[in-house]
Amino acid sequence: MENVSLGQIVAILTFISVLIGSITTIITILKKFISKILKPIEKKIDDLQENSSKSRNAIELELVKIILVNFVNDVDQGIEKTQIQKQNAYELYDRYKTLGGNSYVHDRWKKLIDDGKL
Repeated sequence: MENVSLGQIVAILTFISVLIGSITTIITILKKFISKILKPIEKKIDDLQENSSKSRNAIELELVKIILVNFVNDVDQGIEKTQIQKQNAYELYDRYKTLGGNSYVHDRWKKLIDDGKL
């Protein structure tokens, strides 16, 4: 240990600091490279999730609309509905509006309410 010179200590410390700097640079470059590769993949995944969500909402809207049309037609024809069926229809109608539905179903629903059938 007593044979180690100050020059050797400086050389070792310089080597260690250059090694740490090199490793840091390599890690930074790898992060940027991986980020460039993953960014388009993440965007495609986000797009797929968004399209999937839109498709599910469109399908749900159509199903709710079909159920409501059948319900409204039954009520129009004088077919008596239970309180639970009416409550369920109101919940479906709220969901229908939330999903963006606002067409002839809305008009017929409002007419049934105005006529006192609902």
